[in-house]
Amino acid sequence: MTKHLKNMLLVIVAVIITAIGASITVKANVGVGAYEALNMSINQLSGIKIGTLAIILNIICVVIQWLLMKKDFSLRQLFQIPVTLILGQVMNLMLYTVFSGVTIEQYWVKIAMVILGGIIAAIGVGSMMALNYINMPLEGACMAFSNRFGFNFGKVRQMVDVFLIVAALLITFSTGTAITVREGTIISMLFFPTSMNFVYEKIRSLAAAQELSIDLD
Repeated sequence: MTKHLKNMLLVIVAVIITAIGASITVKANVGVGAYEALNMSINQLSGIKIGTLAIILNIICVVIQWLLMKKDFSLRQLFQIPVTLILGQVMNLMLYTVFSGVTIEQYWVKIAMVILGGIIAAIGVGSMMALNYINMPLEGACMAFSNRFGFNFGKVRQMVDVFLIVAALLITFSTGTAITVREGTIISMLFFPTSMNFVYEKIRSLAAAQELSIDLD
């Protein structure tokens, strides 16, 4: 198995894990992360499936990367498109088939689902970051913007989250649809970055240790 094929397969596994985690937080219905909040708000207006909306928005992010990076946009980055197709389809499968007949009444179970889903999603995203082979489209677009205009990536990513939350709230208050930014959003903000960084650091340290072991042999 070639290195590129191995990396692609690992990315696909990480994306599936991410999609499962995101689906669990959406099913909890007590507030989700900024990106999912916008998707859920648009879903309530249009009826388009949440996973399908994720595909559309992610492809828009890939197009933004291409427009900003121009000749620096590599062919490998086009792999983000099949990745986002997998992400969206897995989310649709989880939300509209696996979870379709599931009803959760207990509030504490919903909160537990937000935490669990956030940790699972963090495992997926943290693994992708550690692989350093391809970014999720939103992160890639933020990186392209920060590189093009000389802004700090972390600040750009934070501002995008703020924009997404504001957009979701505007849709809610202007149309009377159910609010998607709730306590679960705050919980996700607390658990997700820490969990993602933990996974990222663990995988990177294990990979470094393995390379060192190979060199010593």
